[in-house]
Amino acid sequence: MTRALLALIAGLILAAACRESAPKVPVGPASIAGRVTAVQRSGERIGSVRVEARPADAAGSPKAVVRITQGTAVVKAPTGSADFNALRVGQWVRVWFLGPVRESYPLQADAGTIVIDSTGGRR
Repeated sequence: MTRALLALIAGLILAAACRESAPKVPVGPASIAGRVTAVQRSGERIGSVRVEARPADAAGSPKAVVRITQGTAVVKAPTGSADFNALRVGQWVRVWFLGPVRESYPLQADAGTIVIDSTGGRR
């Protein structure tokens, strides 16, 4: 085989590997979308974030304390995967819950996927 053909094959394999390793954003609407108003770190990759659709509202708008576990996928749109350490107060995020939701106010749930949206929720 020629070097060019080998380079092409290697490039295709690398591209496929990168595509498979990027976390997938769930299909369908997020469980909650809003600003991160608090970040609580319990370890290097675990903790919780408070997400509020309208932080200025004292009550009545969607608010959640979302637990991040080792299995939570964190994605920084549009660049790709990130981790818990990328989450900061003030960021706009979309969160898909995993498992049961504890119906308090703010509600409490485990995060399956968190997408950090650099557009600030504007599309």
